[in-house]
Amino acid sequence: MESLPDTVFVASRDGTIQWVCANVAAVFGPTPASIVESETVASLLSPTLVDPLDLGERRLENQPITVTDADGVAHRFLVTVTRLTDDDGASASGAADTDTDAEDEALVYACRDVTDVERLKDELEAVFDRVSDAFVALDTTFVVTSLNDHAVELFGRPREEVLGRELWSFSPDPESTQAFELFPRALETGEPLSYETYFEPQDRWYEVQVFPSDTGLSVYFRDVTSRVEDQRELEASEGRFRTLFEGTLDALVLADDEGTYLDANPAACDLFGLPRAELVGRSVGDFAAPGFDFDAAWDGFLGAESMRGEFELVRPDGDTRVTDFTARANIRPGEHLSVLRDVTERVERERQLEVQRDELAHLNRINRLVREVNRAIVGADTRGEVLSGVCRRLVAADVYQHALVVSETAGGRFEVVTAAGLSPATAEAVVTAFERELITAGRRVTSVIAPPAPEVRSAVDADVFGCFPLAYGGTVHGVLVIGADRGGETPVLVGEEGSLLDDLGSTVGKAITAVTARRLLHADEVVTLEFAVDDADDVFNELGRRLDATVTVTGLVPMADGRHACYLTAEGRAVADAWDEETLRETVEALDAVDDCRVISVEEAVRLEVHADGGSPALALESQGTHVRTVSVTNGQGTLVVEVPAESNVRSLVAGLVADYPDTRLVRKLTERRSTERAGYIGGRHTPVSDEREQDLTEKQLAALRAAHAGGYYDWPRRGSSAQELAVALGVAPATYHQHLRAAEGKLVDAFFGDKWRLCRESTGGFRR
Repeated sequence: MESLPDTVFVASRDGTIQWVCANVAAVFGPTPASIVESETVASLLSPTLVDPLDLGERRLENQPITVTDADGVAHRFLVTVTRLTDDDGASASGAADTDTDAEDEALVYACRDVTDVERLKDELEAVFDRVSDAFVALDTTFVVTSLNDHAVELFGRPREEVLGRELWSFSPDPESTQAFELFPRALETGEPLSYETYFEPQDRWYEVQVFPSDTGLSVYFRDVTSRVEDQRELEASEGRFRTLFEGTLDALVLADDEGTYLDANPAACDLFGLPRAELVGRSVGDFAAPGFDFDAAWDGFLGAESMRGEFELVRPDGDTRVTDFTARANIRPGEHLSVLRDVTERVERERQLEVQRDELAHLNRINRLVREVNRAIVGADTRGEVLSGVCRRLVAADVYQHALVVSETAGGRFEVVTAAGLSPATAEAVVTAFERELITAGRRVTSVIAPPAPEVRSAVDADVFGCFPLAYGGTVHGVLVIGADRGGETPVLVGEEGSLLDDLGSTVGKAITAVTARRLLHADEVVTLEFAVDDADDVFNELGRRLDATVTVTGLVPMADGRHACYLTAEGRAVADAWDEETLRETVEALDAVDDCRVISVEEAVRLEVHADGGSPALALESQGTHVRTVSVTNGQGTLVVEVPAESNVRSLVAGLVADYPDTRLVRKLTERRSTERAGYIGGRHTPVSDEREQDLTEKQLAALRAAHAGGYYDWPRRGSSAQELAVALGVAPATYHQHLRAAEGKLVDAFFGDKWRLCRESTGGFRR
């Protein structure tokens, strides 16, 4: 016993100490002899340990007691009490060899000082209680030897009901023990385990860490219910995100911190023009347009954490797509989402709308300019004033850089009539360079030159020129050449603008025609042109052949709808006797160029009113401002005599007429001086009187008067047209026709009596001129 680490002593059943081992002094303080003499079990250990064994009980183990030494220090012991007897009943304590009965049997007390162990245990349990995880210590038979407060909560039982019991014994529910099913494996393999398990009694998830040792298992339970639920929610969210990611029509791409693509949806693959396997791993900068500073843009995005805007995406095949994008940084750490929508078509539409707005604004300027030009040329008195006014206003409006008018000479060359915005030498250079286009324009076909020849481009401020014919009726009065600075942007001189300028050319041509007519009216010197009209389709030639008569046109009156009311007579071989009125009307109306026919009279000579829509050189020249003097047809061949001003471009007029009527030829050209008493004209746009008061007659008054004269309204006895018939011919109401006719008659009578004649009473009571 002296060699045992524990303190051992022997006492009788009444608690008297009979023997102690040598190390008792190190633990209890007094010497062995003094303890034997003065101490008892009750005083040395505890009264509860005096004779603690029941009759027949041999051993009582590990009874905890606390003993305070002389210095006041508490010591904790585990005391094991054993009855000391041998098989012969002799005392085993080494006492005197005498016979004793049961009451005299000695008890051996083995006291193990566990003060340090218990202190460490207390400290460890305190640590375990502070640990947020539930801790359980098991021995090798899975009996619970220790647990902290969190483990008590885990088991849902008082600590004393769990300690000392086998792990599975305190819960018969198999579901409660599934969390522990891997413990035997850890004890068997000696390898730590870590796993997550569901503990159904608490409806909680735990992360279990098992650490095996020679004495059993140390088990930690960490409540990870929130993490598991968050993970499940995250997985569900990621599932929803993946569904949205894959199914959305917008392009979605995920990139890392370096801008390298980690993932892309099908719409992104379509947008980028690459399969997903080839797109992933590429950088955002790989698809940027040249000159795009990707590094700066990407750093700015990461710093701002979100960004939206427009990105020009260049696909591997070279196609460029414009996208609207919205980007969000760190939707997961280090992962950045971009949403891109292809807006190429929308941007192109917007660009086209912008171009159209610019074109519309440009056209509005052109339209205003054309109206200004139209207003300016209305009051011009000469052809030169018309043309120079057009050129000056086109350039002064700061829409066009250059404008000039070119006409063809008798020798087939072109000369500059007037110019604005460029010097005479430069204008001549333009004419020389554009001769082919001028010839085309002379045929009433617009030409656009872009860019002009280098020798022209170096001398002008325009990079595109247009040649627009100044034509009205069958006559081209010249070519308007316009130079514009396109600047590589909105096209000019074409499309709607070209149409406006074509209309301007027609307006200028009409203005020149009107000016020519006015000047011809007052000219003292004119050019008389006589034409032989052999065209079979000429309405008057065809009429002469159909009626087998000589046809003389006595009046041409323009109508409101652009047609002419033609008044004519047909004579020869008893025409009046050969035709009844109905057959005569039907025969004339069968002609292609005739819309309507009215038989005025069939007495002596047949007199007709024919409504013709073109179909004759006479009507064409009348519309161009010439004075139609005579139109007659004999044996189906026509003769046409007209007057034009002396300064007219006869060559151009004849060329235009022959182009439309190839079988018409000029047979005579005379320059004549007019007498004071002018010849009469059958053309409906000019009055035959020479007085300046002729300008007081409006076109409608003149047409009414001309129709009345040519239609036989003034015949007596009345055999010609009535006022109502003439009103129908001119397409106006009878009352309106009467109004115009009476106004014209009043002006003529006033002119006759007011200016040209003086009233003088003679002795005979007569009038004298």
